[in-house]
Amino acid sequence: MEQHTGFLILLAVVLALFFGAILRHILKKIAIPYTVSLLVIGLGLGLLKRGGMFDDTLYMLGESIELVAAIDPHLIMFLFLPTLIFESAFAMEGHLFRRAFTQIAILAVPGLILCTLLTAFLIKAFFPWDWSWPAALLFGALISATDPVAVVALLKELSSRKRLETLIEGESLLNDGTAIVFFALFYGFVAGDQQANFDAGIIPLIGWNFVVKVSLGVLTGLFFGMLAIVFIGRVFKDAMIEITISIVVAYLTFIVAESLLHVSGVVAVVTLALLLASVGKTRISPEIEGFLHHFWEMMAYIANTLIFLLVGVIIALRVQLDSPASWGALFILFIGIMIIRAVSISMFLPLLQRIGLGITREKSIVLIWGGLRGAVALALALVVAQDRRIPSELGDQILFLTAGIVVLTLLINGTSMQLVLKWVGLDKLPPAKQSTVDKARVHIQREMDELLPTLKENGFFQGADWDQVEQNIGLVAAGTHDFSEEKSASPQELECEFKRRILEAERSNYWWQWGKGLLGGTGTNILIDAVEKALDGQPTITPRPMLQKLWKMPMIAQLLGKIPFAKDFAVSVSFDRLALGYDVARGFIYAQDASLERIPQLAPDDTSAERVRKEILKNKRDTYERIEQLRAAFPEVVVAIETRAASRSLLNRQRSVIDKLIGNGLLDTAEADRMLEEVNKQQQRLRQTPTRIETLSPEALLRQESWLKSVKPETRDRLLSAMEVRFHAAGDVLLHFSESGMSLVVIVRGAVAVSRKNAKRQIVDDILGPGAVLGITAILSGDRGETVRAESPVEALWFNAVTIQELMSLDDVFAHNMRELTGA
Repeated sequence: MEQHTGFLILLAVVLALFFGAILRHILKKIAIPYTVSLLVIGLGLGLLKRGGMFDDTLYMLGESIELVAAIDPHLIMFLFLPTLIFESAFAMEGHLFRRAFTQIAILAVPGLILCTLLTAFLIKAFFPWDWSWPAALLFGALISATDPVAVVALLKELSSRKRLETLIEGESLLNDGTAIVFFALFYGFVAGDQQANFDAGIIPLIGWNFVVKVSLGVLTGLFFGMLAIVFIGRVFKDAMIEITISIVVAYLTFIVAESLLHVSGVVAVVTLALLLASVGKTRISPEIEGFLHHFWEMMAYIANTLIFLLVGVIIALRVQLDSPASWGALFILFIGIMIIRAVSISMFLPLLQRIGLGITREKSIVLIWGGLRGAVALALALVVAQDRRIPSELGDQILFLTAGIVVLTLLINGTSMQLVLKWVGLDKLPPAKQSTVDKARVHIQREMDELLPTLKENGFFQGADWDQVEQNIGLVAAGTHDFSEEKSASPQELECEFKRRILEAERSNYWWQWGKGLLGGTGTNILIDAVEKALDGQPTITPRPMLQKLWKMPMIAQLLGKIPFAKDFAVSVSFDRLALGYDVARGFIYAQDASLERIPQLAPDDTSAERVRKEILKNKRDTYERIEQLRAAFPEVVVAIETRAASRSLLNRQRSVIDKLIGNGLLDTAEADRMLEEVNKQQQRLRQTPTRIETLSPEALLRQESWLKSVKPETRDRLLSAMEVRFHAAGDVLLHFSESGMSLVVIVRGAVAVSRKNAKRQIVDDILGPGAVLGITAILSGDRGETVRAESPVEALWFNAVTIQELMSLDDVFAHNMRELTGA
């Protein structure tokens, strides 16, 4: 019997996926959401089974449907929710989610609480049944969880409004978590028969429990996310392992949160996915990152296909349809929840318009009408209906109403959303974005115009009907394209979109540099954060405050540098930061060069093109200045980083050559695999080996100094024994014109600014780096007219003036060299 049951379940899954594939193909030409169609098919199969259609014929299909209808609702949550939540959060644009987080949190927490309370009042006021307050609140929580799969899919297809998509999808992700937490809290009162203890005094306890469950859910997601990042970081270019880890950690996070810790599994998985999509993205092998996204898209597609068919079957088989009172309550509830959602969003609209991404009246209408209900609400209703501690009448009523709302919102709201988008004017790309698309089409068209004469001259295409070819590919004469949409956009909107496209292309360039081994993971994350910050609000080409901040020493390092026992540590950390700053500066320059090349393709007019070109050149000029300072002050850091980057680039090139040889049939797969394995080992070794910065010891540097050549051996030995190595944080004053004491200072690492006192202020005369000798003029003449300040962390050799003067009196060559240093 177990084999038979397992076979029937397998049959149901296979048939569901088969029907889903056929349906998806059919719907490419029909404007009906995929999930809505699946739900209708599920309803039809369930009703046919309910009518006895499969009793005599196709009995195996009938038995499969019956088994599906008896599925444990907890299994629905644990099987499907981690996949759907992880994929949605992992694919979300991190910077948009962060910008919209305050709006999302308002809609998902106070917004859902308001909807829950108003729904409970609606039930108590208009329903024909005498539900308790805990039961009404429990139902209000579960029915308030939105599932905008169909709406988001339609937005992506029609108008590509990422901000609105992020807001809708982010609200759905978080309000699922909020709804499940409140459902669990009220469920204890309903199932445990604790209604007598439910009064106003319980509200603080419920609020505290909510905060604890959500907070611990976030911590759970962060914990498993960090574990996954560390684990994946140790794996190198093994798609099977990296994808398996992502599956395991998504389900393990949900299971541990929900079953062991009894906190919000949804919040935990959302936190996990967002962490992996941001910080963890550079830990995933570049060649596998795209494959990983496609894999989770496929997982989500399978989950959606199964769950909506399953929902339709369960509704048709298990819901009682012969109660007029239930149908009347359903009608009231559908109208009521639409009004309640409108009230909720309207109440918070003034605040939503002023924070985060902002929101327009048109978008708020889409938010209201897009409040579809789906699998989460139905799974929670099934949990109630199957619990024997809850009266069966109450469970059946909740299941009927939930199933009815799921069906009505998907069928009515889901299918009419395209009309709503058209009514509010959101069914098309914004005019400025449309103008960019039009320019791309013209560019493609010109490329075709240039290629066509070449093909016509090709001997293998002499017999082609070129009129038919042009018709087949939709080729039109250059200059005949309609730019009506571009004309409807203002110059300010066009330039704003132009800058946004430039910045988005810059972001793509950073991921390309990372994939090619030209940028390290930390540098990539910093540059991505900087460009996403520039994309916030009005796009900004220059300046980039985040990068300027990176290139300056942090205040904490400067403070630690003034503490004797912490100075060495502070300087060491500062040098690491400078190495990272150089890596970032180099990657930034590459991206700016790429942006300059894209200006002619993207600029709406010559004025905007010239303005943006000047801003990019300013970025380059400022960054080159920083690079040259680092190159002069820390040549060993530059050598180490560029050596590592060149090694990564050449290893990636080796992979490309091997792949090309495979494609040309010049290498067998087995031979190529061995070569690729060797390259992988070298890349992994390079990745796991920290950057080695080879620096000369102070003694070695001193021996190379020109002013010590030809001096007596005992003079050199005396200097080596008398020198004192000191570290200075950025901003430290090494020598000051007003000091009475005198010393000779030799810079080992870092850069210093030398300034002389003017009438009222000090003017910087020069910036000096390693090997510079300072203070000799004061030793020889007794007149100190210069101030030396550390421009960066500095390592320096200090010599007492008395020792220098004594050695000069004993060694004429040394004395001559010292005087030459002053130019005397």
